[in-house]
Amino acid sequence: MLKRDSLTAQMQQLSHTLAKVKRLIEERQETQALSTLQEVFGEYFGTNITDLLETPANVFIQRFKKEDLKPEALGLLADFLDALADVSDDASDRRAIWEKVVLIYDTLEQEHKVVSFAHIARRSAILAQLDSQS
Repeated sequence: MLKRDSLTAQMQQLSHTLAKVKRLIEERQETQALSTLQEVFGEYFGTNITDLLETPANVFIQRFKKEDLKPEALGLLADFLDALADVSDDASDRRAIWEKVVLIYDTLEQEHKVVSFAHIARRSAILAQLDSQS
């Protein structure tokens, strides 16, 4: 029970932090948003932006499967990555990030049986962006 309460508290904190990042992006404070993203990736997900960008998608998803992240945490990881894509100026970085976001959505659906209308809609938008960049 205590472990579940702790997980719930962590997910709530991450959700609040995600909202803060999105607000910073909307207010054109990309530097602060990027700093917050770096902090979250390091402290919660045990990685950094450089590793996220350079790790091939198949290795990336295997790492998080091995860590046995809960579906809620995987969903938030996808959301944080999507926010990272919003502040990325480099098209190839954005593409690499979005491919990982789609991979997380696929993992959530196929392995965890978690289906979200928000994820379905966002996947469609990302795939449209990726197709237009090809």
